[in-house]
Amino acid sequence: MLNSIRSNLFRTFRGRLALLYISLELGILIFAAGVLYAALANRVYYEVDEQLTSQATSLSNELESSPFYFWSGHLSSFANHYPGAIQLIGANGLILFRSDRSLIDKGGNDVSRALGHAFRAGAPAFASTESLLNKDNIRVIAFPIHRDGQVVATLMLGHSTRDIRSVFNLLYLLGGILGAISIVISAGAGYYMAKRALEPIQEITTTARGVAAGDLSRRLKSESQDKEIRVLVRVLNKMFTDLEASFQAQKRFTADASHELRLPLTILKGEIEVALRHPRTEEEYEQILHQQLGTIDRIQRIVNDLLTLARSDAGQLELTQSPVDLSLLLQEVGQQHLILFDSHNVNLNMDIEDDIEVMGEASQLERTMMNLLSNAFKHAPEHSAIQLSAKTENGYAVISVRDEGPGIAEEQQDRLFDRFFRADDARCRKEGEGAGLGLAICKRIVEAHAGKIRVKSKPGEGATFIVRLPLRGADPSHLKRLDNILIDPESGKV
Repeated sequence: MLNSIRSNLFRTFRGRLALLYISLELGILIFAAGVLYAALANRVYYEVDEQLTSQATSLSNELESSPFYFWSGHLSSFANHYPGAIQLIGANGLILFRSDRSLIDKGGNDVSRALGHAFRAGAPAFASTESLLNKDNIRVIAFPIHRDGQVVATLMLGHSTRDIRSVFNLLYLLGGILGAISIVISAGAGYYMAKRALEPIQEITTTARGVAAGDLSRRLKSESQDKEIRVLVRVLNKMFTDLEASFQAQKRFTADASHELRLPLTILKGEIEVALRHPRTEEEYEQILHQQLGTIDRIQRIVNDLLTLARSDAGQLELTQSPVDLSLLLQEVGQQHLILFDSHNVNLNMDIEDDIEVMGEASQLERTMMNLLSNAFKHAPEHSAIQLSAKTENGYAVISVRDEGPGIAEEQQDRLFDRFFRADDARCRKEGEGAGLGLAICKRIVEAHAGKIRVKSKPGEGATFIVRLPLRGADPSHLKRLDNILIDPESGKV
């Protein structure tokens, strides 16, 4: 039990906070008691000293106006009605009169110093024999008696403060009881407040342990009224979300890489094993190596595409920010495909407006257009045409690539830009290329340029891919978004 209390008090934040409250409360009470004692003691001694001065003055006047041999009578008469101690000390140190008690031997040296001061300075001096809280305390006045301009004796009157002490004791007793109640209430309130304030911390601890154990979907649900806790919860939830996204991206990259690289690696291994089964001529080895080189090129393209998507998933797809003559870029990309299209009896019709200019990275936009034209070519039948057009519309450059292929079913269009998705797997593989990453990469690049890409198709009527990119300087908000995405080509900084 004792160990449990000690553990809760000293090893928990709320326990230490409660102890801090108790210490502060106790310190404040002690300080207040000290100040109160000093103020009351000063006032009490002032009142007592005034009374002693008045009585000593009255008696000294009688003594100074009377012959020496009458002093004893005056002092005896005064002692009859005075409740305290009386002493008369001569200038030679002899005690000339003393009532029932001696004052000199009380209170250490304070009374002796007051007596010496009265003789030397010829002025009254005061001293206390004990603390005001002590029942034996006596307030003493040393009052000089003059005759012919000289101090011939010192009158000492003592006044007990026992009655005042009882008032002090009662006052401190009540103060102590109220202070103890206040400390208990403060400690309880502090412990309760600390416990409530730390409840979100307990939830954060539980959630963080869950995330560390692998449950990345866990989020904090605290609705604390404290601004600091709300900010902390938002920051931690964002961190958990980013962590989950990063983990999923890494997991997806690993799965994608293993899925797509397995087939070409298996092919490569099979070709090597077949080649090593028996000796071959130099020409045969050269032919096999050419085949393997093609397989390695495909592996390299898959790896590059996966890295591009992984950078996009991680928000690290950095693009240089520079003006791009989109009209010229589309013309060049189209010209590069003319020979390929012509070899399969496919015509390329281009309808491109002049002077279309956007902001971004020309190489990535070129890659996007190359992917779209290659995709159209794969689906275009012989003796058909592919339409490449571009125009400006409401502050956007609208680019469309249309083929006359078999089209895409409506239920497949929503997934067309997902990685590794193929609307027609067999046809995509007829050229031995295509891992289903091209359209996914196009979508990432277009979105990185603050644009959009979509497909419009009906089965049997071909497919049209439409890209919308903001024109250079057409909309300040688009430029602002690009400023946050792109990097300066000269400085290399974002």
